[in-house]
Amino acid sequence: MKKAIGAVERLFPMPCPLVVGGTLENADALAVAWINVMASTPPTVAMGLRESRYTLELIRASQSFTVNVPTSAMAPIVDYFGMVSGRTVDKFAVTGMRLRASSQVEAPLIEQCPYNLECRVTEEVEVGSYVVIFGEIVEVHADESVLTDGDQVDVAALDPLVYIAGAREYWNLGEKVADAFSVWKTIAPGENP
Repeated sequence: MKKAIGAVERLFPMPCPLVVGGTLENADALAVAWINVMASTPPTVAMGLRESRYTLELIRASQSFTVNVPTSAMAPIVDYFGMVSGRTVDKFAVTGMRLRASSQVEAPLIEQCPYNLECRVTEEVEVGSYVVIFGEIVEVHADESVLTDGDQVDVAALDPLVYIAGAREYWNLGEKVADAFSVWKTIAPGENP
């Protein structure tokens, strides 16, 4: 039996990257769970941020941001970036996270995060108490240690941190269960979509 639990903002799991705004000389980052890919053509991400966030000010100033995917071992650092304001504290100095220049946008990358997206702001939309920022992905960087021979990301090697809303927990991913776009054939082997 199913139980109605109300209109809640929960999908499981949620990515939990560190989003950087600003410049190499003046940057801030925050943990963002309300983020995902919205389109492939052009490649676009969207994220919801509260208007009060300092990182949002920096994103607006440079019209760019980076999405930096942390490993599960980085959970304490991600939590710190999500809980402390960059208005009063240099979160990079406290945590030892190092910034490096992006190749296409002004906002820098976090070097210790093994997967990074460079994004150019394309649109802002107000939704309730949040601002949804759309960003076109203009470049992607991956540590060679998380790439296969064919330059595909090995998710087990990446070991991305994910967030479980409601429970307020960080998790890593489990194991692969099937190959997408083909496992359906076990249900309807004669069909050809």
